[in-house]
Amino acid sequence: MNDDIPTPWYKFWPKDVPKQIDYKEISLGDILRNSATQFPDSQAIFFEGYRMTYKELDEVVDQFATGLSKLGIKKGDIVGIDLPNVPQFVITFYALQRLGATANPIVPLHRFVEIVHQINDSNSVALIVLDALYEEHLHGKDLSKMPSLKHVILTGVGEYLPKIKAVLGKALGKVPHMKKWPTKAGNIEFLAFQEVLSSGTPINLPSVSIDPKKDIATLIYTGGTTGIPKGVMLTHFNMSSNAEQAREWIENQLPETQELHGKGGVGLVVPFAHVFGISTGMSLAVSLGYKLIMFAQPPEKKSKILEILMKEEATYIPGVPTLWNVINQDPDSSKYQGKLTTLKACVSGGASLPEEVKRRFEEITGALIIEGYGLSETSPNLCCGPFHDFKVNTVGFPLSDTYVKLVDINDGKTPVPQCPDDESTSNPEYFGEILAYGPQITPGYLGKEKESKFALRQDDKGRTWLYTADIGCIDKDGYVMIKDRKRDMIKYKGHGVFPAEVENLMYQNDAIREVGVIGVPHPDGTGQTIKAYVSIKEDYQGKVTKEELMEWCKENISPYKYPRIIEIIEELPKSLVGKILRRELRELEE
Repeated sequence: MNDDIPTPWYKFWPKDVPKQIDYKEISLGDILRNSATQFPDSQAIFFEGYRMTYKELDEVVDQFATGLSKLGIKKGDIVGIDLPNVPQFVITFYALQRLGATANPIVPLHRFVEIVHQINDSNSVALIVLDALYEEHLHGKDLSKMPSLKHVILTGVGEYLPKIKAVLGKALGKVPHMKKWPTKAGNIEFLAFQEVLSSGTPINLPSVSIDPKKDIATLIYTGGTTGIPKGVMLTHFNMSSNAEQAREWIENQLPETQELHGKGGVGLVVPFAHVFGISTGMSLAVSLGYKLIMFAQPPEKKSKILEILMKEEATYIPGVPTLWNVINQDPDSSKYQGKLTTLKACVSGGASLPEEVKRRFEEITGALIIEGYGLSETSPNLCCGPFHDFKVNTVGFPLSDTYVKLVDINDGKTPVPQCPDDESTSNPEYFGEILAYGPQITPGYLGKEKESKFALRQDDKGRTWLYTADIGCIDKDGYVMIKDRKRDMIKYKGHGVFPAEVENLMYQNDAIREVGVIGVPHPDGTGQTIKAYVSIKEDYQGKVTKEELMEWCKENISPYKYPRIIEIIEELPKSLVGKILRRELRELEE
């Protein structure tokens, strides 16, 4: 059926990775059940010294699901989860899958107004929230502004810590917690997580029929192209097929990992509130029977991450370039060189991966990092670089059963050709908006028919293509290159300048720790000019000026691309996953 779609990436496709997969139509709850049956005594969770097996996790998920059902939560209901990477998130997420309900993760950094929008837009009936986050963001606020909310379930970090650590942590103020929990606010009933858990018995778990291709497993809120957060609906099949695509990509290129089902581990620094954390982290790990090595937040000393990954024998870790970068810059990280013998694979996403950051992290850990590309709308993985033929400044190839094509940025229809040679990757004639088709693509945005129709359009064969709003090209060898978001492209004197490309070039300056590039109004009132916000590495602070950085840029970056304005700031604004927020830089500029 798809023979008419050009697939230039097959020329250098990793030879052992299947181009098509026979996917199981299975619910996420059943994936956990299968792993618990196959690996009952394997560790499922490691959190600050606390451990839980797959058998124990499966039982507690059933128990919590039964407790939730006693509150009236049923198939089709949506429940907000405002939790960091703690065991309660995993228990809640899979309990909702067992009930056929939909998990609605909320970024733990979100404040009251943002939480209200997400609860109301989704009509969530309950909110499961960490007590410290409730106290900081919701306590004392008018909860009647969320009329669909019937229950708030509070939980604390200490509930799943080794007992001595929980007691001492609270006493010393190292474990944040709310001293007195509310019991009611207007019509909203407050309950304790452990109270709901103890009220349920697995034997009373409701029998629920789930259609993996139709039923929504999770809602992921994203600003998309408009900036107004919308709920991306991801089905059980979207999520499970994407996990299977990732598994095939990793295991067929790194065959030593094929023997690690029920034995391996995944480092989870990327937050579960982000689709990257849920899918490429938690969901993939559970499908393999891997141990979830969880970090509620990155430790202050980033080399500690390597220490824990080494002790817990992690196999794999998803992350973002800023994570690899801060680990690289901790001088103590070099102590682990040659010691992370079990760590095989890292998938980097969220932003362009600078070559020097990749090289240094691989040197320290011995693991291979590949760069991936995707969106919330794609569960999230669309493309990944091959492990052994990695090509700098590309995101590799579309995954199994995944197709991409380029169309004209303006009309959204005219096909854009593949680059005929290396020089063409800098020629805008070969740049187009990336369209994607595959089993991992969302059926649409919750309650947003107009936006769904704009983003998801059918071709004459009845295939639904996602218009990603990302601009890219396909090089002569079939590797996909991402230039930037449509909305971030800077128009400088008639040239289209992509901030990501300029940032990648500036990272080659030894003094620069982080950089964010945006377009700002040109001083003469005609169009835009290019501005870079940079933070400086500790060793270079006070030793390099913006004028020196400007001179370096002029010498190393094309005349129409280098930034005309450079501002040095202490810290660049970042998202929960560590992605530099150009939107906030633009707001700062305004």
